[in-house]
Amino acid sequence: MVASSIRFIHSADLHIDSLFKTKGNFPGELLEKLRKSTFEAFDRLIDACINHKVDFLLITGDLYNEEIRSIKAQVHLRRGFERLQEKGIHVYISYGNHDYIEGKTLPIEMPGNVHIFESQNVEHFPFEKEGKVLAHIYGFSYETREVRDRKVQDFNKVEGADYHIGMLHGSLDTNTDHDVYAPFSLEELKGKGMDYWALGHIHKRSVLSTDPPVLYPGNIQGRSRKEAGEKGCYLVEHTRGEWKYHLVPLQSITYVSTSVSDLESTTFEELEEILENAKDKVAAGSPIMLTITMVGYAGPIEDIQEWVEVINGNEDFHSDDWIWIEEIRVESRTTWDEEELMKGSHFTGELLRTISDLHDEEVKQWLSPLFSHRKISKYIQPIKGEETTDIVEQAKSLLLDKMITHERGRTM
Repeated sequence: MVASSIRFIHSADLHIDSLFKTKGNFPGELLEKLRKSTFEAFDRLIDACINHKVDFLLITGDLYNEEIRSIKAQVHLRRGFERLQEKGIHVYISYGNHDYIEGKTLPIEMPGNVHIFESQNVEHFPFEKEGKVLAHIYGFSYETREVRDRKVQDFNKVEGADYHIGMLHGSLDTNTDHDVYAPFSLEELKGKGMDYWALGHIHKRSVLSTDPPVLYPGNIQGRSRKEAGEKGCYLVEHTRGEWKYHLVPLQSITYVSTSVSDLESTTFEELEEILENAKDKVAAGSPIMLTITMVGYAGPIEDIQEWVEVINGNEDFHSDDWIWIEEIRVESRTTWDEEELMKGSHFTGELLRTISDLHDEEVKQWLSPLFSHRKISKYIQPIKGEETTDIVEQAKSLLLDKMITHERGRTM
């Protein structure tokens, strides 16, 4: 049994200096708030390490948002790590698919407490405390944008430490929501005998296993409604033979979604109160980017857009509790059984069967002219993963609504 104790913070997917390119239509003040958010979350990460007096900090890939690391981002990271150096806290870093080694880098030297895995070969760093090797920390960095090999096979324990911690930026081989890089199975991870697996790449926080702990901390700051809720890092501690871990929130801005129902007979004047009530429902005393789904609304979309402009225009970004209505989604109240429709021999059934057989690559191929357009491409980013699924679902719902409404109107 391990007698010593250890305490560290596990983080990943910082995506420092994300430019929020798709938000170019926002007011300048809001856009500046969004662009600062990843830097502020990183500063809170450093604060958490110091306040909790951790032994070390793990960052499992994607410190930067692009392979071209801005000097602003690099200097900001260096200053944060220098704060940790003053407290005797070490930092262990692996690079991922967004900040791979062969990407363009600037010659910004990191302080001596920062240990970086500098190749795609799995290596280990020893962590010493009070003259004793307390932990071996294993990892590798992406040399190119894509790593398709099962890198978990190369993680092998080196004796001589109380703890063995693996850092792996990758995804379960069964994952369908993200590009699958450095794929692994849970059984493979457990078979390596590590005491803790510090994962990265998936932006949704999750615990894949408790024995041994296999954790994704998610990213430290949400950047769209797809990355909703609290974002942060895990504070991890092992003492008296037991692993404990809990979330330390770091986000500056929280993405939140809510819905409003029974809007079939809503008038223009009632829209203001409905939208304000939706904001009140999610208010948390901190900045929020809000998506509202309006179920059953049958009035003009333009009416909602006008009220949103008025309400957003009154928001005060100098306060600590502003709420910006980012998106309105209108959904008709479903009155059909999709499974039954899919079984039919009519056109609607054939359409649904075709949509259900769609692959992400087909959707991307259809949309590629839009994302490669000389003028438009500067304002949008290619979709991937669950965004593709979401777009297909929205299109399907819209088509069904229009087709079935038209058919009922024609037969009445």
